Amino acid sequence: MSASPLAGGEVCFSEVNGETFNPEGKQTEDRDTNCGIGPWQPKCLQRGNNPKCLLFFLCMYGMILSFVVNGINNVNTTSMERRFNLSSARVGMVSSAYDISAAILGLGISYFGSGKNKAKWLAVAGLFMVLGSFIMSIPHFSTGLYEAGEKVIKLCLQDGNTTTVCRPEETYLSSYLYVFVLGQMLHGVGGTTIYTVGIALLDDSVSSSTTPLFIGILYGCSILGPGIGYIVGGQFLNFYVDFDRLDSAGLSITPDDPRWVGAWWIGFLVAAILNLTVALPLFLFGKELPSAKHVRETRISEAHGSEKSTVSYIKTERSMKHFLGVVTKLLKNPCFVFLALSMLTEGAIIGGSATFLPKVIEMEFRVSASMAAIYTGIAVVPSAAAGQFLGGYITRRLKLDIRGTLRLCIIAMFASLFGCAILWIKCNSEEIAGVNVPYPVDNLTDDVSPVLTTECNKGCDCSTNIYEPVCDVDGMIYFSPCYAGCTVKTSSANFSGYTSCSCVNTKGSMFTGIEKNSVKSTVCRKSCSILYVFLSLLFILISFCFLPVASGDSVQLRCVDAEDKTFAQGLKLFIVRLLGTVPGPVIFGRLLDDSCIVWREECGNKLSCWIYDHHLMIRNIYLLFLGTKVLSIIFCCLALKLYKVPAALQAGEEKIELETKLTT
Repeated sequence: MSASPLAGGEVCFSEVNGETFNPEGKQTEDRDTNCGIGPWQPKCLQRGNNPKCLLFFLCMYGMILSFVVNGINNVNTTSMERRFNLSSARVGMVSSAYDISAAILGLGISYFGSGKNKAKWLAVAGLFMVLGSFIMSIPHFSTGLYEAGEKVIKLCLQDGNTTTVCRPEETYLSSYLYVFVLGQMLHGVGGTTIYTVGIALLDDSVSSSTTPLFIGILYGCSILGPGIGYIVGGQFLNFYVDFDRLDSAGLSITPDDPRWVGAWWIGFLVAAILNLTVALPLFLFGKELPSAKHVRETRISEAHGSEKSTVSYIKTERSMKHFLGVVTKLLKNPCFVFLALSMLTEGAIIGGSATFLPKVIEMEFRVSASMAAIYTGIAVVPSAAAGQFLGGYITRRLKLDIRGTLRLCIIAMFASLFGCAILWIKCNSEEIAGVNVPYPVDNLTDDVSPVLTTECNKGCDCSTNIYEPVCDVDGMIYFSPCYAGCTVKTSSANFSGYTSCSCVNTKGSMFTGIEKNSVKSTVCRKSCSILYVFLSLLFILISFCFLPVASGDSVQLRCVDAEDKTFAQGLKLFIVRLLGTVPGPVIFGRLLDDSCIVWREECGNKLSCWIYDHHLMIRNIYLLFLGTKVLSIIFCCLALKLYKVPAALQAGEEKIELETKLTT
């Protein structure tokens, strides 16, 4: 770094291939590259008018976007299911709404935003994100209190005089799904803009060898967002959903109770405020950075089959004819097409996993929703960030061309293909009477299949609307006191639970002074230490899954003509999101629903799932993971095979590109 004191203070200098370049001097010739608003362009702002400062704001932008979309939203999956009576497949639609919006709007935004003023496009998109986060918190303030099933009868009432009342509230709560969908669609505006216009703006401002590193840093920071979202959102879930409207100290349930719903809405309000603080500074950047012209003059073209040795930017009139022409040209580029298809299949599994991984950990390893979120954030997010950064670093360190980068992606995909076997590391399923094992009283006869409603409780008028696990002295778990056939609730200094349970047949009693056919109402879940082995191996697997992301994006930017790269990024994301990350969470959610054993039901309607068949769940997820990885490898191999090196490079022309290093 070198600097010279002027009347107004220090200014920024750049070294380009050993020669000194003064951005301040450029500002006097072309004020379009200055930071500021209109004629207000103070010198103090110009200190940040460089790629590193731009990268910082884009990293914050991407981090906050992923904080709310892939962090807070995913942490709240279970809470939203319970609070608004939604199945996993329907909750998956909320995540898919983001990708639908980003895919469709991305075509237009990347096409019209491919010129200058890219920073302004990013700033406006940030304001849409503010609105989206605020909208997603609205359902909390427009609904009544969450009743946590208190009005559902818990005991076995043999007189048969009970009736089930279907309240109107239970029917309209699920309609709030569309409010969440709208909020996620507004988030999609921000998501598609940073990963099309934002990526292109970075590439415009630095050398092509630096682009993978910058993209890796951006993606790495974006991955940190979900980690912060998992941890912070997990802490919010320890607060009762209606703590702002009632005294939660008197509640009879805790975060470990299956009926608990945490304060899912706080994270969305926090995200709205953070989005605003990042969007406003982006309005200050000029039409392009001062380094952009030098990058254009020194870059060598690597476009598929290109006859040109240098890049060129052709200013054209935007029209439907030109739009269709660019689409046709890109779809005739086999490297671009097969790379996009490879990212499509990768996006499907990553999108589904990001949405439901905390839920799977919660169900498989018997931890609370808040702890599952925290474990996911600690184990998954740093590894994903490291994988993206490592991919960009290796590409830059080894100075890999397009072929070398594609080989790196294939190696990483093979590693994750074999690594997905860790999904079979899981705890033994809990034995729940009437669900996966017969009731103890039914064990007296042979060939009895597990059924929730059987002879011992058929007159109890029990409902699966409430799940309150209780267990007897032998460790057998029952779905609820009602399904255990209990008629009396008892509370004393030595015992808190239910007695006179017709479905319980214990050999003895550990409860002093209480009859043996009793169950206790304390938490019956058994700990499972194998979770830490799973998380350690998951860390490694996720690193390999995300290693090709930044490297793949750098290939996509290089294998097309320079004037088409912004739109190519938008078209790629359109393909990846519409056919990959949109159906991914829905398919993942459907697989979870298909493995459901006991649904929460009310008035004949299935609301959300209480208990899953764990073996079937893992088998479905494993096969989905395996299939998508195989397709990703095939598509990436085809991209490598069909890529045609430009004529200038085939002829042996030395590829020399000036490195632009902007420092302050």
